[in-house]
Amino acid sequence: MVSLVVPITERHDDICELYEAYKKALSNVGMKYEIIFVIDGDFDQASESLKTLKEKGEPLVIVKLARTFGEAVALTAGIQVASGDYIMTLPAYHQVETADLYKLFSCLDVSDLVIGYRWPRIDSKLNQIQTKLFHGIVKSMTGISFRDLGCSVRLMKKRVLEEISLYGDLHRFLPLLAHKRGFKIKEIALQQSSKEKQVRTYSFGVYIRRLLDLLTVFFLVKFTRKPLRFFGLTGSAILASGFSLVSYLVAGRLFGGLALRDRPMLLFGILLIVLGIQIFAIGLIGEIIIFTHARETREYTIEEIIE
Repeated sequence: MVSLVVPITERHDDICELYEAYKKALSNVGMKYEIIFVIDGDFDQASESLKTLKEKGEPLVIVKLARTFGEAVALTAGIQVASGDYIMTLPAYHQVETADLYKLFSCLDVSDLVIGYRWPRIDSKLNQIQTKLFHGIVKSMTGISFRDLGCSVRLMKKRVLEEISLYGDLHRFLPLLAHKRGFKIKEIALQQSSKEKQVRTYSFGVYIRRLLDLLTVFFLVKFTRKPLRFFGLTGSAILASGFSLVSYLVAGRLFGGLALRDRPMLLFGILLIVLGIQIFAIGLIGEIIIFTHARETREYTIEEIIE
């Protein structure tokens, strides 16, 4: 059985039309299914449409959150009430042609997580440039390459989401987090919906938040269990810079007769030394915390046990 979770967060298209399209696509797959809509905040029109469908006898589940919490929380809430062995997430708007959704199910035997990517892209050049730039930054920071992390069409085994905690906006980076845990991931090309042609632009604050989310994922992927490698190297570099600067000034005072009284660079060098020691100490504290809780945490996934 597959549970389809549709979070209604930032925007949505005609819910009744979308429901019928998703229902038809799942009916053609040949598996039992349930459709769960999660309303994240005040979406009165969408809520009324879903209640109308429910009154007509449509077998769907409606989860309404008390206020706006974000898409990651909405997905988590939907997954908690899901009863299927597989979880499929789809957006509340037309992103891909629903007739192509069956392609995801063909990879379930060899993959834990199947993600769709829109191809060929028919939306604006600005959207495509933003996508390429974003994925270029992701690859340079994590070393992992994906084609379309912005695509919300994903099909996965339920245990993937049972072992990965989603919060903030980390739902966008679910494939990265799953890759870190050792899950098998497959990308499938899906035809982009002809209705998704609007130009997407965001405020400057949104781009800053996504960059911070990317930095969070960078640490989660690279240094979750090895904080000293990052903080130690960074602290050591800053400490060495400060020590070199102070040594140069002291040598000038001892051998060149240069006065240190009016040299602000001396204070700057001392500041770098103190800062480097503090950053290095943060890494040590992180190592101590991880060592203390190492037995309670697990960052791997067992694929099979043969006895």
